Amino acid sequence: MTSATFPLGRIAGIRVGAHWSVLIVMGLLADLLATTVLPLGARGSPVAVNWTVAAASALVFLASLLAHELCHALVARHYGLRAERITLWLLGGAAELPEEPPTPRSALLIAAAGPAASLVVGGGFLGAGALASPVLPAVVTVALTWLGWANGVLAVFNLLPGTPLDGGRILEAVAWRLTGNRTRARRIAAAGGQVLASALAAFGAWQILALGTLSGLWMIAISWFLAVAARAELSAAPLRQLLSRLRLRDVMSTDPVTAPGWYTVQGFLDQAAHTRFRTFPVVTFTGTPVGAVSLSALSRVPETERTATRLEDICVKPPACLIAGPDTPLSEVLSSVRLRPGQDLVLVVGHGALVGVAAPGDLAQALELAGLGIRPAHDAGSVK
Repeated sequence: MTSATFPLGRIAGIRVGAHWSVLIVMGLLADLLATTVLPLGARGSPVAVNWTVAAASALVFLASLLAHELCHALVARHYGLRAERITLWLLGGAAELPEEPPTPRSALLIAAAGPAASLVVGGGFLGAGALASPVLPAVVTVALTWLGWANGVLAVFNLLPGTPLDGGRILEAVAWRLTGNRTRARRIAAAGGQVLASALAAFGAWQILALGTLSGLWMIAISWFLAVAARAELSAAPLRQLLSRLRLRDVMSTDPVTAPGWYTVQGFLDQAAHTRFRTFPVVTFTGTPVGAVSLSALSRVPETERTATRLEDICVKPPACLIAGPDTPLSEVLSSVRLRPGQDLVLVVGHGALVGVAAPGDLAQALELAGLGIRPAHDAGSVK
């Protein structure tokens, strides 16, 4: 999670967080419900009750967004893909999937899972509102009905055929199936996103000019977001394709200077001073990697304690230090950890033995080369 998001916990092992902009959405929804929707639908309801129900409804709608994204993630898992995290933000949410669907069918079902969930949730709220109408206060049934229609609108909007909406991904999956060319399918979906953005911008302008309502500004803002996102997805496609084919073995250094875990800090300093490295894999007496240690970590050990402090006691250990196999996809590594230059290493292990390391510089170089459309050439050296 970035500094702009705050964690909400885990669901089915998937990290869930919310961007600070979610607070804006909740405030706007609560205000809309408390000052417009509930007073019109439940006349005579006290203001305090309206605001209480409105605040609760805004939270429930946020949970509905989470259900939408969670269904994307769970269907992706069904097809063997990893779902790292879900982030809720100003315009909805995003389920982060480091890997791409392997087939058009899986891509279509993953994309359709979110809108399907919203339709089911929306139908459930509408049904609950109808059944509860004779027994619950009007303000509650109005809120349930609003939640039902809001989820329905969310589903329909997401089905519009343009990237980055779910409908755009469905269009991409269908085009991929028909053409057999994923790159061409992605261009078609991105073009749909551009057309959709233009249509929404025109509709927003019409609302402002013909109807004199500033609500058109929201449409223009959404259209701008869709246009930018569609262009970004299209330009990032070649990078994603290349990264999906890269493995740790393609970028790792195969000649790391290891730090014996039983050495003291003082005993290792002379060896560290005669290398060009800043970070070192720490191994046991049998050669099993246990973590990584950096020069900055060594410098934090007081001079009076260096002769008594072993490297194994101060090294960064898993899960903070990632240990992975040589065939681990680079996209998985990049989404799993945030490596700090001069402090962290990815330890590459094969059959229980250290076969290489990948430093932040190695991964950065791979990204930059991939951005140029170049597959990194394996090199025993390492960029620190």
